[in-house]
Amino acid sequence: MKAKNVLLIENCDLDAILIKESLKQNGKLCNINLLQHRGEVAAYFEKLIVQKKNEIPDLIIANWELIMNNGVNMLTPLSSLENSFIPVVIFTSSGPDMRPHFNKQTCCYIKKPLDVREFLAIIKEIKYSWLSFVN
Repeated sequence: MKAKNVLLIENCDLDAILIKESLKQNGKLCNINLLQHRGEVAAYFEKLIVQKKNEIPDLIIANWELIMNNGVNMLTPLSSLENSFIPVVIFTSSGPDMRPHFNKQTCCYIKKPLDVREFLAIIKEIKYSWLSFVN
């Protein structure tokens, strides 16, 4: 069974640990690439889209605060990748003032629950739901 590549864009250390551990459990193998700063995100997408040096992830789980840069969604250039669809799940603690910004890649917005059991259950559902769409 080929491991799935998950790009995790998350700046909260505790959330990143919980997400990584939950993705590693139960079923499909996952290689997880964690980016924790906007600069890392920008450099990763530069290598992926322009230089074609990074492997295309099978799933992106992103924190809203890290993908928005001066009102611009940093995921928008993913639309230029030919013959690929990368499911993107925005998993955020942003409040009701957040306005979803869907593009060709973004599949859903999920608010992070405060309860750890709910948090882990949601990550488990994300893994089973979205990774089953990719080969």
